[in-house]
Amino acid sequence: MVLPSSVFPLPSAPLAIVGNLNVDQWLRTVERFPDWDEEVLVDSARLELAGTAGYALLVGRALGLEPVVVSTLGDDVFGRFVLAELAALGVDAAGVEVLLGEETSLGMVFVGADGRRAILSTLGAHARMGVEVAERHDDRVARCAEVLLCGNYLLPRFSSAHVLGYARRLRKRGQIVAFDPSWDPAGWGDQTRRETFALLETVDVYLPNGEELTRLTGASSWQDALRVVAGLPGETILKRGAAGAVYGRADERVEVPGFAVEAVNTIGAGDTFDVAYLYARRLGWPPERRLRFACALAAIVVSQRGARAYPNPTAVEAFLVAHAG
Repeated sequence: MVLPSSVFPLPSAPLAIVGNLNVDQWLRTVERFPDWDEEVLVDSARLELAGTAGYALLVGRALGLEPVVVSTLGDDVFGRFVLAELAALGVDAAGVEVLLGEETSLGMVFVGADGRRAILSTLGAHARMGVEVAERHDDRVARCAEVLLCGNYLLPRFSSAHVLGYARRLRKRGQIVAFDPSWDPAGWGDQTRRETFALLETVDVYLPNGEELTRLTGASSWQDALRVVAGLPGETILKRGAAGAVYGRADERVEVPGFAVEAVNTIGAGDTFDVAYLYARRLGWPPERRLRFACALAAIVVSQRGARAYPNPTAVEAFLVAHAG
């Protein structure tokens, strides 16, 4: 039985997404990487709206969260592509600043036969994405129930240290602060650890994946890594890919398995999970149901071939019913 859409009430406030909005150039299927001066053919290529902010807004739109995005783009063909995509989606892009003389951040994504990916990225306009950009658009951010701070490790002026005061101000006025800083290209050094731990004390929902959390904490397992950060954020939501997800809050643990689907393309899977979890959390569901809903939505997305279609809540519920065993 598929639940009617009336089971999922329309959210009463938008979701703010503040961080890395860019484009990805996908190349698939990559069987091997070429040597210098060598050329290797792949099956297909596609340009996509991307970054944690890009994937998050696509999911938020599908779930009816009316995403509000704050980020920076360059005044180039890629920036115009992003703006055209946002306009076509009807997303509030007034907080996306186009910086003259800058390039739009680009990710070159190499997708393997098993759905895994490797990414090379340029910084471009993201070198100037800072708290001052977010504050210039605070009238829009203030209308939102949650603020997802994302891609911070990839944004030199929007790092954990830079956003600490900003996160405190958001919480003070009653907003939920969610945090997904992505992968640290600097190698998870002492500065990343120190600044991240300080910020986590001001975060309501921390959304790392297993590899990111073990690298951050230096722990040998995700279980030990969860214990290291226990009590810092309000809750830690550990994404484990095909293995599922874990909810951690102080000494409480809730673990759910993943869904048995063929992972055709895992790009943006964690970002997809983030917004699905925040949606389920807003509805007041208990942790297990939140995790199952988010895992289901991510499973639907990563198993799609070709252009992606992001499911609405009723479609996710239908998937859960079909996979009830």
